[in-house]
Amino acid sequence: MIDSEAPHEERTVTQVEESPGRREATTYRNQGPVTSISSRLGQLVWLAAGVVAVILALDFIFKLIAANSIGFVAFIGSLGGALSAPFRGILSTTITPGAHVTYWPDLAAIVVYAVAAWIVSSLIRIVGSPRSRGARPA
Repeated sequence: MIDSEAPHEERTVTQVEESPGRREATTYRNQGPVTSISSRLGQLVWLAAGVVAVILALDFIFKLIAANSIGFVAFIGSLGGALSAPFRGILSTTITPGAHVTYWPDLAAIVVYAVAAWIVSSLIRIVGSPRSRGARPA
């Protein structure tokens, strides 16, 4: 949802200070967008999909440049391997001279997880959208 389209909430706070023979009132107004729970859930889905895509992209790059599988690279390799496991038999791995590996299941997983995130985010938005209260049949 675009920020200008978001419903806004206005909060007014009045602070009254009294001293002998004098009373002073200060009013503060706070306006800001109201974010619905469905909007936050959609953002959470996209955040998770982004983290998964970064892990898979790093795994793809590390295999492509033939990085040594120790430390951080091994950690990303184990996470990427688990995330791309459902796509291993679908696409083959290309090995070029110099031990550079083009691991296509990582790219397929990025695409499939992005599409799945889009579908889940859209469903959350549809379910969480306000319903119009039109005329009901009698």
